[in-house]
Amino acid sequence: MQAKHSIVLALAGLCFVSGATGQYLYPGQEVSPVDLWFMPVFAILVFWWYRLDTSQRGYRRTPWLNVGVIAIAALALPYYFFRSRGFKRGVLATLALLGAIVASGILTLGGQYATHVGLQS
Repeated sequence: MQAKHSIVLALAGLCFVSGATGQYLYPGQEVSPVDLWFMPVFAILVFWWYRLDTSQRGYRRTPWLNVGVIAIAALALPYYFFRSRGFKRGVLATLALLGAIVASGILTLGGQYATHVGLQS
């Protein structure tokens, strides 16, 4: 359980650093080339979390779901949540995922804003 929490914290920190780096290297751009460098790291961390969760729950991973979690996590993870947790807990886990996506956007904007303010002073 500790490892999954560590991964979530690493993802949160990476969101902030991604926003800060993008703002520093490409100020004013909504999407910067830096994002391309951070995407594989995000994908690896999300996949690592997924692997730990499937092992914890005893869920058998399929090759297609593995690829889906790496390529289109926003669609593959809700599918996994419903399959591994049932309807009620699947809905809760999907809502938590949506909250995490919103939080990642806020953290990225926070990193951009902190860098912007830091560069202005």
